[in-house]
Amino acid sequence: MGYTIKHIETTPNPQARKLIVDPAPGRIVSVFDASKGSDDPLAAAILSCSGVSNVLVHTEFVSVCFTKETKWATLKSAISKAIGGVDD
Repeated sequence: MGYTIKHIETTPNPQARKLIVDPAPGRIVSVFDASKGSDDPLAAAILSCSGVSNVLVHTEFVSVCFTKETKWATLKSAISKAIGGVDD
């Protein structure tokens, strides 16, 4: 897909992470029901990862929420593979 995770930030929500990706998405897409999927390729790739509950693709970052049963370390690796790479 061609995105690289440049930096990951925690958020006030312990079940969410803010991903700074390169290139910047440049658009806004929100999907609050993972079962509905998305027409946006970046959102769809992240939603395909087991444990993701919702995604916000913003002009400069991506916010990913995940289920309480999901371990971030495992999900981070899956997201990185789904979108194209990691540099963190």
